[in-house]
Amino acid sequence: MLKIGTNKKAFTLIEVMLAAMVLALGAVLIHEVFFACVDTFNYCHHYFSVAYWLDEKVWRIQQDLRHLGPLAQPTTHGEFRHRNKEFAWDLTHDLVYGTQDLYEINAAVSWKEGPRAINISRTAFAKYVEKE
Repeated sequence: MLKIGTNKKAFTLIEVMLAAMVLALGAVLIHEVFFACVDTFNYCHHYFSVAYWLDEKVWRIQQDLRHLGPLAQPTTHGEFRHRNKEFAWDLTHDLVYGTQDLYEINAAVSWKEGPRAINISRTAFAKYVEKE
């Protein structure tokens, strides 16, 4: 604080500039934290929705392979929309090496979350049981 005259006090230009800089830095940090939280919330929201969908898809393929075995012809890829977000999925199923009735199922869902590409994958097995 600088005293001007005898009874008046005033801030110097340096003090005002430092206060403005501290306030601006605080506002930028709050802004960054807010958008990081929103991004994390969106990621978690989409992840949990898609993970449930993917688990259901794998379960259906397991059921088809258990009952139909080599006759099962599941769809191997596609896209779907959930809450205005585009998701792409891929599925493979192959016999496990050295077996005649054990299938390995690999499923994956991918989407863009801002600049990042997100992938979720599941692996499961299904054993074909022939009816006698």
